[in-house]
Amino acid sequence: MLELHSLILYNFLQMAKLSHILILHCWSMDSLLHLAQMTQNTNAFIQFEQLNPDFLPTNLLNNQILKLGVFLDLNCNDSEVVLNEASARRLFSHHYHWLVYDRSLNFSRFKKTQLYIDADLTYSTNNLSNGNFILYDLYNKGLQLGGELNVTADREISCNKQECRVERYLSDLYTRSSLQHRKSFTGLTMRATGVINALPLNSSKKDIFAFLESQDQIHLDTYARFGYQSRQPLREMLDCKFKYTIRDRWTDGNVTGGMIGDLINGLADISVAPFIYSLDRGIFLQPLTKFTVFREICIFRNPRSVSAGLSATEFLQPFSGGVWLTFALLLMLAGCLLWITFMVERRQKWKPSLLTSCLLSFGAGCIQGAWLTPRSTGGRMGFFALMVTSFLMYNYYTSIVVSKLLGQPVRSNIRTVQQLADSSLEVGIEPNVYTRVFIETSEEKSVRSLYLKKVAGSKRSPDQIWLSTEVGVQAVRDYVGFVYITGVATGYEFVRKYFLPHQICELNEISLRDATHTQTHTVAVKGSPYAELFKLNDLRMMETGVHIKHERYWMRTKLHCYQHNHTVAVGLEYAAPLFILLLGAMIFCVGVLVLEVIWHRVGKRERGRWSKCCLQGTA
Repeated sequence: MLELHSLILYNFLQMAKLSHILILHCWSMDSLLHLAQMTQNTNAFIQFEQLNPDFLPTNLLNNQILKLGVFLDLNCNDSEVVLNEASARRLFSHHYHWLVYDRSLNFSRFKKTQLYIDADLTYSTNNLSNGNFILYDLYNKGLQLGGELNVTADREISCNKQECRVERYLSDLYTRSSLQHRKSFTGLTMRATGVINALPLNSSKKDIFAFLESQDQIHLDTYARFGYQSRQPLREMLDCKFKYTIRDRWTDGNVTGGMIGDLINGLADISVAPFIYSLDRGIFLQPLTKFTVFREICIFRNPRSVSAGLSATEFLQPFSGGVWLTFALLLMLAGCLLWITFMVERRQKWKPSLLTSCLLSFGAGCIQGAWLTPRSTGGRMGFFALMVTSFLMYNYYTSIVVSKLLGQPVRSNIRTVQQLADSSLEVGIEPNVYTRVFIETSEEKSVRSLYLKKVAGSKRSPDQIWLSTEVGVQAVRDYVGFVYITGVATGYEFVRKYFLPHQICELNEISLRDATHTQTHTVAVKGSPYAELFKLNDLRMMETGVHIKHERYWMRTKLHCYQHNHTVAVGLEYAAPLFILLLGAMIFCVGVLVLEVIWHRVGKRERGRWSKCCLQGTA
C-alpha cells in the first residue's frame, strides 16, 4: 500500500503535472494518514472520497478546474458504480486524468466503457514477478463508430516508500502525444452530415455524390461542394470511411433541424459544409478553425451619368476660391499695367483702351496669345512674366482636370443597406436558401426595412425579384439603377464572365451582413472527443496548402479593376457644364450687345435733337 501511495503522487505530480487530485478509495484511516503526510511538502490539493453504494461522482462534474486528476481503486466493492456513472456522463475525457489500480489484470470491464479517443486513462497493476507497477494506456476511438478497446503497455515503474522511478519503457508511447498515437481511424466509419440544394433529396446517391465531386458550375451549392471536396483529404488523413447524411438545409431555425441539428443531436460527428458561428449556436458548438469567408453583397453599376450629374465642380476643384480670386486680380493688375505701358509708348498713335488692355491680359492668361504687345523692353519683360505665370497655371489646371475626368469614377452616395432600402433603385435577390432566409427573417433594422420595401411591398412579381445568379448579374450590367443581392463566391464568377474589365471598376458594393459575421468555421459539438484531432488535421492542411488550393478554386472573393485598359471617352455628363457655361456667356454677351445698340440709338437720337435745337437757335 505504501508503494501505491508513491505511485499515485509520482503519476499525478511528475508525469501528469497536476495539482488537484481526487482520491476515490475504500482504505483505512492509517493509509490515508500516510498519504496525507507524503503530500505535506507538495503544492498539491488532494481530496479524499470514500466509496459506498450511494456515491455519485458529482465532484467530478461541479469543478471549475482545467484538468482534474482522479484516482480510482478498482479493488473496492463499489468501484463498478463509479465506472458506470463516469461512462454514462462521459467523464473519461481530456478534462480528467484517470489513474486506476487493479491488483488483477482484467481489462474486460472497460470494453463497453465510453472512453473515446481523447480519454486520459492510465491502468496500473502489479508485476507478479518483481512487484513493480505496470502502466497501460487505455482508449477507444468510439463505440458508436465500431471501435474496440485499445490497450498499450507504456512503462514499468518501481516504487518504495519515498519515491518511484522508471525501470523500463514497454513501448514508444512516451515519445509522442496521445493524439499522435491515436490519430488513425483505420477500419472505422465516421458519421458526416452535409447539405445539398441543387438536387432534390430523393435523387439517387450516385447522382448526389457525382454532383458533390464535380467541379463545373461552381455557382451551384458552392459552399456545400467546397466543404465536401475539402473534407476528402481529412478522410484520407484519418484513414477511415465517412457515412454521409445529406440534408436540404443548414438549419430550420438557428440551432435545430438540418445539418446543424444533426451535429447538436449527436447524429453526426463532423459536418462537411461550413456555416457561420453565432452566439446562439455557440451554446452547443465550438469553432475549431477558420474555413472561408461567407460574404453577401448588394452590387450595382455606377454609371457616370448618374454619379456625375451636371455639376461643374470638376472644373473648379483644381484651385481653391482664394487661388481663383488671386489669379483674377493678377490679370486685372496686368491689364492696368499694359494700358499704362501703351499710353506711354503710343503718344502720337492709336492707343488701346483700358478694357482692351484687360482683354489682352485675359487672353494671355488663357494661353491665347495677344495681337498687340508692348514695344519697350520693360513692357515686353512684364508681358513675358505674365505669359510664364499663365503657362504654369494652365499646365497644373489641365493635368488635374484630365486626371479627374479620366480617372476612377465617382462612387455612389448609397453606402449602407438602409440607404439602399430608402432609394428608388430596383432590387433582385439570389434565391439561395441561406440568402433568402436571412433577408426574410433577419431582425436587423436595415435588412428588415429592405425586405419590407423592396420585396414584400414591391409591385413586381416574385420571378422578377428572385433571380438566378446569372440573370441577376446580367441585369446589373444591362440596366442602370438595378441592384442584385448575391454571395461573392457565386456572383463574382458571373461578373468575370459578363463584365468587361473596366466595367468592374464601375461596380458599387454594399455588405448585406455585418463584417464580424462573415467568417465560416469548422465546428464541433462542445465536448466532442474528436474536436482537437479535427483541429490539428485542419491546421495541417492549411500549413501544407491543401485547404488553400480548394479555397482558391471555389471561393472567387476578389475582383480586379483595370481602369486604364481601354480608351476613356469623356461623356456629355462631364462636358455638359462647359457647354452650359458657354451658352450662358453667349446669352449674356447678346444681352450686353442689345443694351449697347439701344444705348447707341438713344444717344444718336439725343444728339440729333441737340443738333436740331442748335440750328433753330442760330436761325
